[in-house]
Amino acid sequence: MNNLDKIGVCSRSFSRNPVLRKELLSKFSNVKFNDQGISLNGNDLIEFLSDCDGAIVALEYIDKTTLEQLPNLKFIGKYGVGLDKLDFDALDEHGVKLGWTPGVNATSVAELTLNMSLNIVRNTPASNALAEQKNWKQVTGKQLSSLTIGVLGLGHVGTKVAGLFNAFGCKVIAHDILNKGLECEQLGIKQVNFQNLLKDSDLLTIHIPGNESTFHIIGAHEIGQMKEGSFIVNTARGGIVDEKAIIEALNTQKIASVGFDVLEVEPPKNLDFINHPNTFVTTHIGGSSEEAILAMGFAAIDGLSNYTNASVFKKYK
Repeated sequence: MNNLDKIGVCSRSFSRNPVLRKELLSKFSNVKFNDQGISLNGNDLIEFLSDCDGAIVALEYIDKTTLEQLPNLKFIGKYGVGLDKLDFDALDEHGVKLGWTPGVNATSVAELTLNMSLNIVRNTPASNALAEQKNWKQVTGKQLSSLTIGVLGLGHVGTKVAGLFNAFGCKVIAHDILNKGLECEQLGIKQVNFQNLLKDSDLLTIHIPGNESTFHIIGAHEIGQMKEGSFIVNTARGGIVDEKAIIEALNTQKIASVGFDVLEVEPPKNLDFINHPNTFVTTHIGGSSEEAILAMGFAAIDGLSNYTNASVFKKYK
């Protein structure tokens, strides 16, 4: 057990989980958890980590300004797979090491993607709303198996998503900035360029990182290239899709319905998107299956443990 380094657990869901708490305390004796359950950013985050050598972070922003005020911080274990809230140049500048394991929540996110797709294609939220109002009326939808599914991004999640849609008998096409010929051959799907992905998909599902290069990569122009009455699912990162453009497309029925687990601003301040009758929105729960929470937590703990055992940390950019 490490008795020297103090660890601060910023993540609320990690702090609430008794299994993860027990596992971390079996390896580090000096740990403080976010037991108040508050969102730690800015000055609150700095104050919480001010006396810590290591941290477990999830959705907290770690940037240059933050690190300048945390001179004791030496290593971070990443809880979850998204890296869009970490400033890697600042981490390098301040000598802070990162322990990160990609793909640990891929199955959880992929299954939510399938769940959302079935909901918006079969229009089950509308039927459920009618049932709650004691209005026993049939609502029609489409069969998922009749659609061409376009997968944007064939990383850990995207490949699992493609496999799930394959099992439903869907035609699956995919686009990635890398050559994924081997993966496509193994999955029995076709890799296409971005324009053909937009043009040929009945349902577009998004699985790419959120960064400057992908911000609003799906906007009014891209939506204009899609089929009339198509569907979009985003379980990747908010900001990849222009939500204002989506609302306009829903109002003209260019897009039939969308399912989003992530939004550009979370929690949202403007509720127009959430309240639209043809949006199905969840509260960023892609990685929140019980199994994924444990997998992400154990990976974060391993990241800290590997650092303290003098293992070499990779730098991810």
